[in-house]
Amino acid sequence: MTIREAKISDIEDLMFFYDKMCEYLGQKAFLPNGNKGGFPPRKMVETAIAEHNQFVGIKDDHIIAAYIMNHEWDAAYDTVTWQIDAKKEAVVTLHALRVLPEHSGFGYARQLVEHAIETAKQRGILSIRLDCIEGNDVPQKMYMSYGFRYIDTVEITYEDIGVPRKFLVYELVL
Repeated sequence: MTIREAKISDIEDLMFFYDKMCEYLGQKAFLPNGNKGGFPPRKMVETAIAEHNQFVGIKDDHIIAAYIMNHEWDAAYDTVTWQIDAKKEAVVTLHALRVLPEHSGFGYARQLVEHAIETAKQRGILSIRLDCIEGNDVPQKMYMSYGFRYIDTVEITYEDIGVPRKFLVYELVL
């Protein structure tokens, strides 16, 4: 898999990829209301592309993986005591790190995390933060293997889920 910045010409394939991932994740027990779809929303993806914050994993000329890394987060993040107190532009949040299920088990998610860490370091970022919905244990173990530290559990109502859920928040100080 090759990881690169997404281009605006990728938008349709990228939205198809994320819609497919929403459908897949909607079947998981940690999302009991099923597929709400719509995450990340198209506007978020377009903004991430324009700001050089959307990355895609390409294999055989197809998007099989992706993530967004930007300076945006839910207000619940502001209620947490993080490891470091830094200005917003010195911290990034990792969003929507996904790998198509038919490509799981090949280490592609780990490659995305490694890419995100290296990209953040190159950009002078001090900290990477993220959240995982309670019950989605597999990615949490992977993040912790890279040194992400569990910080707290917060309640967030993401628009695509539509109801308040508990999310575990993590931070990696670079």
